[in-house]
Amino acid sequence: MTLRTTVLSTLVLVSCGTPCTRIAAAEAAGDQKGAACNASRNAWSDSKLQTCERNQPDCTENDLKQFDLYTKCMEALPTCAEGQRSSWELSRAACGLENLAFKVNLKCVRDL
Repeated sequence: MTLRTTVLSTLVLVSCGTPCTRIAAAEAAGDQKGAACNASRNAWSDSKLQTCERNQPDCTENDLKQFDLYTKCMEALPTCAEGQRSSWELSRAACGLENLAFKVNLKCVRDL
C-alpha cells in the first residue's frame, strides 16, 4: 500500500465512522508519519477496535469529545524526520496524555 493510498483511506475513515474507527485510523496514520524515523508503532488490531466498539455504550459525551480531541491531535502530528524520533514520539505520547489520561471514564476504555 502506498503512502497516498494509506492517507486517502485514513481520510475516509476519519471523516465518517465511529469514534473508535476514527481513533484507529489516526493511529494507523501516526504509524505512517513515524515510519521515516523508525518510531514505535501503535496501530490498532481488529480485536482492539472491536473492544472499543463494545465499550462505546459506556462512554459519556465527554469521553467522545476527548476521543475527538485525541484524533485531531494525532492528525496534526508532522511526518517524523530522521533524527527526530525522540521528540516525535514525545509529541505522539502527549496527544494521549493531554486528551485521554484521567479524562476518559474507565468503563469506556476497559481492556484497551
